[in-house]
Amino acid sequence: MYELALAGILAFVATLILTPKWIERATRTGLVGRDMNKREKPKVAETGGIVVFSAFLLGMLVILNSYWSACQLERILVTAASITSLSIITVIAYADDVSGWKRGFVRWKKPLITAVAVLPLIPFLLDRVAVSVLGHQIAMPWLFYPLVMVPIGFIVATNAVNLLGGFNGLETLLAITGILTLMWFTQGTVFFPILLVAAAGLLAFLRFNRYPSRAFPGDTLTYFVGALFAVVAVMGNFQSIAVLIMAPYILEGAIKSRELHYIYKNKEIFKPECFGIPSRDNSLREPYRQIWSLTHVAMRAIRKVRGRCYENDVTVLISGLYALWCLGLIWFFG
Repeated sequence: MYELALAGILAFVATLILTPKWIERATRTGLVGRDMNKREKPKVAETGGIVVFSAFLLGMLVILNSYWSACQLERILVTAASITSLSIITVIAYADDVSGWKRGFVRWKKPLITAVAVLPLIPFLLDRVAVSVLGHQIAMPWLFYPLVMVPIGFIVATNAVNLLGGFNGLETLLAITGILTLMWFTQGTVFFPILLVAAAGLLAFLRFNRYPSRAFPGDTLTYFVGALFAVVAVMGNFQSIAVLIMAPYILEGAIKSRELHYIYKNKEIFKPECFGIPSRDNSLREPYRQIWSLTHVAMRAIRKVRGRCYENDVTVLISGLYALWCLGLIWFFG
């Protein structure tokens, strides 16, 4: 038990110590992004997720050492495979981030590349010929689950988490809430320590990502979180609850995909964003007449109720509603 606490504390403290150093380095080397929800569009250090992931690896070394001391070979293998998969995803996202703000891999290529992260998990999934959906077992052909469903699940999970954000603290708060909820359902399993260490690093990073942000998470963090949901879902047979926990991300994807033909046809001049348009006092309004994101729904609702909407209002509303949703899942299924 003390190893678990030590791993979490190590990830938390390492993130607190390393993030300011990363902010300084990223700013000095030009690895910055514009804070689009502020009128002056200040530059903010990007790719802070690499610090969270590095701290996560430090914490997981403690967990792996405890398994080694207790000769728990199965836990070592599952944990090592999970870490390897998460590392592949994070390296891909980091390479995309350091290519430059709003540059990097072509959008359609990145989802396909992320499927490579499934490879370390396949040996553990070869005997899966059924998937559990809300307690019901659905049979499927041999190898269909590891070679078809799991890669698709990874592509969907990693890219879905990356869709909803753009507001100070929003990505991090949603990730913390989702991971803590998944921890509730994975108590006693090999995946609980993995989630706890990740949550500890994210809690520390929130100090720098909250309003007004000093560091942005970048795709490095959102892809890591999406992959974390996917790994726990497929390796631990938590598919149903993971999908329910990811409901806001899935809804965001549905909103953005309902007119793919229009987006593709106008891809040179139109790429729907989550951001708002700041006024002189930094209050926000929706950038389009049509709703293209849950953040646009939040901005419109807040403006109707309060007259004006500010960036932190959007973060508080969306993350607060998500927390209520997750508490409902725990109450109903837990």
